[in-house]
Amino acid sequence: MKTIMVVDDETSILEQVKSCLEEDDFEVVTVDSNRKALELMDEDKEENFGLILIDTSMPDKKGPAFFSMKPKSNKDIDTNREEDFLQKPFTKEQLLKFVKSKI
Repeated sequence: MKTIMVVDDETSILEQVKSCLEEDDFEVVTVDSNRKALELMDEDKEENFGLILIDTSMPDKKGPAFFSMKPKSNKDIDTNREEDFLQKPFTKEQLLKFVKSKI
């Protein structure tokens, strides 16, 4: 199974998401900045990241969310597709369902 990268500047969110996903046997790498995430992706020659969750805001809505994307995807990234966002706060069940639908 490929690794999930989670990018968020809040350490508590990173810890909660990592713990939740690892309990369900996902491999998780957490980073606290977009710069660090880009560095890891540049170093990832074997394309180990199957999914990246990035802290952001949903289009046309107030409030934080995770945006999901698959690195090295051939499709254009469309940040207006609501189904690619997971509104915060979310439950453990919502997170797992969201991640499983993206992998």
